[in-house]
Amino acid sequence: MRNWLFIFLFFLSYMGYAQYRFVPYQDIPIGHPNETVKTFPWAGGLNGVQYGKIDLNNDNVIDVVGFDRSSGRIVCFLKSGNEYEYAPQYEKFFPSEIQNFFILNDYDGDGKNDLFTAGNLGITAYRNVSSGNSLQWERVVDFISYESLSGNEVNLQVNFNDYPYIGDIDKDGDIDILNFNFSGIQSRIIFYENKSADNGGNPDLGPFELVDNYWGSVEDCDCGVFAFNGENCEDIFGRMMSNARHAGGKSLVVFDFKEDGKLELVSSHEECRELYYFNNEASANQEPNFDSFTADFPNQDDPAQFNFYPNTMVMDLLDGVQEELIISPNIEANLGSPVDFSSSNWLYQKSGSEYELLTKEFLQEDMIDWGAQASPALYDYDQDGDLDLFLSYTDLSANEELFSAIALYENTGTSQNPVFELITDDYLGLSQEGLANMFIQWTDVDLDGRKDLILQATLQNNNQLRIIFQEASGLDLNSTISVNDVFIGFGFSVHFANIVGDDHPDLLVGKSSGGLILYENTGEGRNPQFQMKDDGFLGIGDDFFRSALRVHVADVDSDSQADLVTSDLSGNIRVFSDLATNDGAFDSLSIYNSLEQSFEDTYFGKRNNLVFAPLFNDDYPALVLGTVSGGIRIFRNTEEFPVQSGEELVFQLYPNPNQSGKLFIRTNQNISISIATLNGQKVLTAQSYQAFSNQAIDVSDLEGGIYIVSAVFENGERVSRKVVLY
Repeated sequence: MRNWLFIFLFFLSYMGYAQYRFVPYQDIPIGHPNETVKTFPWAGGLNGVQYGKIDLNNDNVIDVVGFDRSSGRIVCFLKSGNEYEYAPQYEKFFPSEIQNFFILNDYDGDGKNDLFTAGNLGITAYRNVSSGNSLQWERVVDFISYESLSGNEVNLQVNFNDYPYIGDIDKDGDIDILNFNFSGIQSRIIFYENKSADNGGNPDLGPFELVDNYWGSVEDCDCGVFAFNGENCEDIFGRMMSNARHAGGKSLVVFDFKEDGKLELVSSHEECRELYYFNNEASANQEPNFDSFTADFPNQDDPAQFNFYPNTMVMDLLDGVQEELIISPNIEANLGSPVDFSSSNWLYQKSGSEYELLTKEFLQEDMIDWGAQASPALYDYDQDGDLDLFLSYTDLSANEELFSAIALYENTGTSQNPVFELITDDYLGLSQEGLANMFIQWTDVDLDGRKDLILQATLQNNNQLRIIFQEASGLDLNSTISVNDVFIGFGFSVHFANIVGDDHPDLLVGKSSGGLILYENTGEGRNPQFQMKDDGFLGIGDDFFRSALRVHVADVDSDSQADLVTSDLSGNIRVFSDLATNDGAFDSLSIYNSLEQSFEDTYFGKRNNLVFAPLFNDDYPALVLGTVSGGIRIFRNTEEFPVQSGEELVFQLYPNPNQSGKLFIRTNQNISISIATLNGQKVLTAQSYQAFSNQAIDVSDLEGGIYIVSAVFENGERVSRKVVLY
């Protein structure tokens, strides 16, 4: 009577056209003991950030935008008084090519800040051509050139980690550029003067001329070592240093810090932990002359020191008379000297003649931010029927050593309305294990009905893969095994899932080079054994542009088939649907943008750790994204959380396939419902259904098979969906 094979194949072909659509969600309450309520807890954290100011929404209020070098994300905040509101809907409007440095300044005098960033050939510039409520950019030059002292036209190049100064040095109305010598030989500051406003011209991007290759008469010799006014670089023993002096990335800013009409200089180097402040000994309106420096900046009691490459930005953030200083490490990751990324955005306010440290967590204090490498996992550890949140992270200890631990947030809400409260920042006391770069997963390895905890981490730079088995009394560290028959290289990731089909969890290994390896679990119980089955699973091979691969297996679309979801260095998320039959085809994850009222492919940032879990609905899981910047972002599935886009009306059926006998509908308008067989026979005619009512339609009397459910909206538009009943 029922041709199930036909139904199954027909439904698969129908679902092959499905799109995976999600909505950013910020409204889950979360509590930390002895802390104020976080304004935007699910913004994703911040590491080393370069800030700029721009009017995002054309309301004549200048907002704040940051570029996080760790994740490669642009993060946007709307300003209201001295408060900020996280505004991810504006992130997509910034150029995708932003890299290395991010500077906003108005070069053409039209009152709108333009954008400068690193390009393959030097400095790339975008003109702000925004109008109305959305940002728009026009790429005006791939690189800025200048006339050298010999009269040749040359690309103005910057090092990979440079943060140049782009602003009006000579106060003639156009922007000039200061940067350290690109070659690294004699690390002196070069002044590139913009001649566009000379002789009554309009400010523009050049022409530029190199007018001073020893600006300020200062040379960077080493960390804390400088030479002035033509002196030779000498080390602490008085010996002359080599010609190639202190190569590498450097940042600089000039500003009238003393309010005496003269420009002072602050610089830093990618190998040094402190900032260097240079007092200008010249008279006002004369060329600067620096002959001494201090590392106690912005003040002696709270100097900005990050172990690694602090970067200073000057801007008005608090609507005061004077600009504030925002100082953040100009690095991508914790390599070499580690940085405390959980407190890495220091805000100083002018108080009299000094700068006072207001906070070490500007904007961070209003979001979940555990430092770096946040890896979420959800599991009902207290068996109260809702999912609790576990979050592994990597941070800096009091003795300046990297460590990893797990934070536990208990869900004190319900299975469909979660509320998270921090219980501990060191679940199981793992911070004492000497581990770093930890990633976690809950799964039942030994098939005893209890979830076990998977730990992937480094121990003294050696990769570890451990399984902590759950006993009837709970997790027991004494019941821990190490997996040693799988090679896990630097930057690799792991994920356990039943791929082969024998119920035992197999092992997927994402390579730092982008490939995906499948290892079959041929062991039993608490003795898993792994054999390589496919070194390019689903055709996912090494790919430079999709390196740092991380994966997760879940039924994303509630079709009772496991899907593979991938995240990589490209910043995109891909879904390989129905693993059992997938031949390498994938779809993109689309995110709703409230400004454009549409769904679109989204740049999520680099090095994300993802998990899907039924936080709000048992049928359609939410995406919980752990970021390299130590935070969490949450996206709700539109199948359970519909939004109205400018492109379409909302009409969704669940669960689908359906064996419960009750069919639920989500719609954003009142509709009239009809149900028919594939042969056109009506089994339900013109039943009214209220928008957002979440009422069930009884389909228990219908025979198993495929049915067409049609809706007629108030505007007369008709939409149909297929549903499988069995």
